[in-house]
Amino acid sequence: MADHITEEEQIEALKRWWEENGKQTILAIVLVVGGYFGWQTWTDYNAEQASAASLTYQEMLDNFDSLNPGETLTEETQIAVNLLADKLKAEYSGTQYAVYAALTKAKLAVEANDLDAAVSELQWAMDNADEVSAFVARLRLARVEAARGDLDKALQLVQGIDAGEMKSAFEEAKGDFYLEQGNSAAAYTAYQSALAIEATGDNSVRALLELKIGLVQPVEPEEPSTEQ
Repeated sequence: MADHITEEEQIEALKRWWEENGKQTILAIVLVVGGYFGWQTWTDYNAEQASAASLTYQEMLDNFDSLNPGETLTEETQIAVNLLADKLKAEYSGTQYAVYAALTKAKLAVEANDLDAAVSELQWAMDNADEVSAFVARLRLARVEAARGDLDKALQLVQGIDAGEMKSAFEEAKGDFYLEQGNSAAAYTAYQSALAIEATGDNSVRALLELKIGLVQPVEPEEPSTEQ
C-alpha cells in the first residue's frame, strides 16, 4: 500500500511540475532546436557567400595573369576589373574578398593618378577589413595622403598605432613623412626605431633603412683643437 501511495504521489508531483514548468520546457527546447537550425542556416549562407565571392575574386585576378612585369592593364581590362571589384563590395561586403577588391581598386586609382578615388577605396577597406588588412589599408592610405600633400593627416594615420608585425613599416612611413616636412631629427628617430624592430629578415629592407638613416644622421660636431 505504501508503495502504491508513493507512486500516486510521484504522479501528482509530476503533474504539478508539468503544470508549472511544462510550457517553459517546451519553449526552451524549441529555442535550442531553432537556434541550432538557425545557426546552421547562417553558417551555410556564409559558406555560400564566401564561395561565390572567391569565384568572383578569382575572375578579377585572371585579368592580371597575362601581364608581364612593368605592364599595366588596358583601359578595357581596367573597367572589367573595377566592375568585378564593385560587385564584390556590393554583394559580398562581409567577406575578405571585398576588402582585397577595394585594395585593388585603390592601386589602379593610384596608377591612374586619381588619388581621391584611392583615398575613398582605402578608407572603405580600412573600415571593413580584419585587423591585419586594416593595417595594410591604413599604411597605404597614409602614403596616398602624403602624396596629396596632407602630411599632417598622413602622420595622424600612422602615429599611436600598435601595428604588430607591421610596426617597422609604420615607423619607416613616419620617418618619410617627417623628412618631407623637413624634420630630419624626427625622421632619424623614426628610421632608427624601424630598423631596431625590423623582423622580416629581408636584407633589402634593412639596407634601405640604413641608407635612409645615413641621409638624416646628425653630424657630430668636431671637438676643438687643443694644439697651440
